[in-house]
Amino acid sequence: MKKQKNKNILRTLWNKIPLVRVIKDIRSYIQWIRVIKEERDNPTSKFNTFGMDHSYFYVLYMYTNLPEEDIALPEKIKMMRLMEILSPVHRYLDEDLGFAGYIVPEFGQFYDANDQPSLTYGIIYRFAFEKLSIKWVISRLIVLAASIIALAYYI
Repeated sequence: MKKQKNKNILRTLWNKIPLVRVIKDIRSYIQWIRVIKEERDNPTSKFNTFGMDHSYFYVLYMYTNLPEEDIALPEKIKMMRLMEILSPVHRYLDEDLGFAGYIVPEFGQFYDANDQPSLTYGIIYRFAFEKLSIKWVISRLIVLAASIIALAYYI
């Protein structure tokens, strides 16, 4: 029991190291790419059933339409209806593919030629890194450059 508790404490401390979390982010992103490729290439997958596609950076996107009877509803109710329609997609991405903590959805409403809101929505699913960011990369590059300059100066 005590050995298991110490192992859990060490694992928790190890997972708090920023570089370890960045490596996990990169591994998860590579897994995301692999899974999306597999789903895209399978003609019977839910990915193709839902009409999803992806960009060069594997940002998923799809379009959906609300029924015509929803045109007079307030915006908040339309968004709730949109969430109801998209719940199978969210369940698929979260539970079936296993990316619950890494996906960030974004919604955008399309407008018609008269600049009136339509019932068509574009939905984008982005992979969200937990620790890896531009700020993290730049800060590490600055520290690395300063270290190299300091070593070159003193050697």
